[in-house]
Amino acid sequence: MRARSIDPGTADLAGLIEQGVRLHGHLGPYLVAGIRMGLLALELLGSSGYFGLSATSDAGTETPLACLSDGIQIGSGCTTGKGNLRVTELRRPRATFRSDAGRYVTIELRPDAAAAFTSGDLETESAQVARAPREALFTWTIG
Repeated sequence: MRARSIDPGTADLAGLIEQGVRLHGHLGPYLVAGIRMGLLALELLGSSGYFGLSATSDAGTETPLACLSDGIQIGSGCTTGKGNLRVTELRRPRATFRSDAGRYVTIELRPDAAAAFTSGDLETESAQVARAPREALFTWTIG
């Protein structure tokens, strides 16, 4: 069996969001943000996802923030089942991705972007997250 890969430059965001909804059970802005966060990490680390990469989500296990971790699974291929996704209870919209080569990137949802997730209209908020420039959504540090 051939290992899967994700090319962040050509990834079908709408298709990944559909996969995310199937995994998560519904659409939401934190799910979409997590998918975009995972794709950004793959791009910045030059990774094809799934293997050779690990992630730590600081989102915790309380909704709606915890939805970010399900998006990270879809966008990066890191999963709790494979043991390359760990979730901490820091309750911050942030994740650190590490490559087996020793490089890392920490990506955090901007506070002003998260503050916009208050209308209760999950479809509209999710669409805004899908369209927004990544610089408007996230800050990141590469090491």
